[in-house]
Amino acid sequence: MIKTNKNPRREKVFRICIAITLAIVLWVYVNGTSIDLVTQDLKDIPVTLTNTDTLKENGLVLSEEKNYYVNLKVKGTEKNMESIDLSKITAEADLQDATSAGTYTPKVVIKGLPNSIGLDEIRPEALQIQVEKYEDKEQDVSVTTSGKPDGNLSVISATSAEKVKVTGDTDKLAKVAKITAVANVQGITADTTQYLDVSAVDSGGNVVAGVECAPRVVRANLVVGNTKTVTVTAPKTVGDVSSGYKVTGVKVTPTTVTIGGKQESLDAVSELSTSALGVAGATASVTGDVQIKVPDGITLMGSDSKVSATATVEALIEKSYTIDTIDKQNVPADLKVTKVQDSSVFVTLQGTASELKDIDTKDLSAWVDLNGKTKGTYDVLVQVKTPKGQVKSVSPDKTTVTLDSN
Repeated sequence: MIKTNKNPRREKVFRICIAITLAIVLWVYVNGTSIDLVTQDLKDIPVTLTNTDTLKENGLVLSEEKNYYVNLKVKGTEKNMESIDLSKITAEADLQDATSAGTYTPKVVIKGLPNSIGLDEIRPEALQIQVEKYEDKEQDVSVTTSGKPDGNLSVISATSAEKVKVTGDTDKLAKVAKITAVANVQGITADTTQYLDVSAVDSGGNVVAGVECAPRVVRANLVVGNTKTVTVTAPKTVGDVSSGYKVTGVKVTPTTVTIGGKQESLDAVSELSTSALGVAGATASVTGDVQIKVPDGITLMGSDSKVSATATVEALIEKSYTIDTIDKQNVPADLKVTKVQDSSVFVTLQGTASELKDIDTKDLSAWVDLNGKTKGTYDVLVQVKTPKGQVKSVSPDKTTVTLDSN
């Protein structure tokens, strides 16, 4: 028998060489025949914000609702690059530290890259996110309509009794002018109820983004009926103008409005009155809005429940006239006037310039009333009549009249 001598050191070296060879073969199998590493850009990876519930818990909200994206630079072999599945790559930014209003820069964490791919760069590495304190306010819902009811019917009212709470950051909330909802009334023939989505809009009617409405759906009551046009009467004035001035007229604009309601209610209305117009202390014309008084069962079809009223206020002036004839009225049948001491009177009228400008002496009359008198001589009050203005003074204010038998 031939005896073989084993060399342990040689066997160890041999085993190491076999292991290295197998590792190289396996690496080539996995990574391809090329051992050169290449880089690749992965663009527009969407970023998911995590722990956003923390914001609500702390009464906070993102100042800007937007989508965030990052670009990646990765490294690997060509074969490994071919195996990248973009749908499995995610990016996250954690907002757990956002506990008060301010600017935060959470780092972007990338998940889903294969182990054989190296991550060289994230652009940007962190997001810049502004967080603000949010507020809320309750508002009524303004219901508008689209379409037209059947026949000659009109939408008399479209209302919702519900209030909507609007929530958002201070700046966005300040932009909200009203809460609106639109009801489709095309072809309806009777009063109805609809459930409508609401929107928060600015003064221009544009939807304000970044605010929340609760509830998002409200119940609206729609009433249909007929319409007619009626006159708005001029309002009464309240208060006294300054001394030496006078209200010479009151008018409203517009002078008519359109009202709506059930036919039996419309038939009972021919005109509408308004609240009074204050003129206390005025020395010039006064213009102001007055509220239209609307009876039960009637709706103003316009959006404005007020009209403009103007009270013309003019300064008082005085103007004097001489009346050359004093008439004798109600002379008893068995008597005659034998003597009148005065044949004319001097009259001073008070009024506005517009009232007195066209008054002439022939427009004025003076007389004494002799009703019930008997034979004799009397001091009788001289009376004067004017078509405009008022009599300020008459001189003489009395005259002596003698009555004798026929």
